[in-house]
Amino acid sequence: MSRQPTTSEDPAARSQQFVPVEGNQQTTSAEALLVAAYLVMWALLLVFVGLGWRRQARVEARLGELEKAVGATEARRS
Repeated sequence: MSRQPTTSEDPAARSQQFVPVEGNQQTTSAEALLVAAYLVMWALLLVFVGLGWRRQARVEARLGELEKAVGATEARRS
């Protein structure tokens, strides 16, 4: 009794090219998903830069306050 190889057992019998699935109801194209992914990444980058900018502004304001306080302390000592 001889066994016939199935497509999963014989690599040479497998298709070597893309064959679309019949009856697929896919509604979102790959291009739309790619554009959406880039938009999300740019939005995250802009949020990250904006938050860093705000934090840097707060640090600079606090540093200005500290410099004034140190200047006022030195002026009283003189």
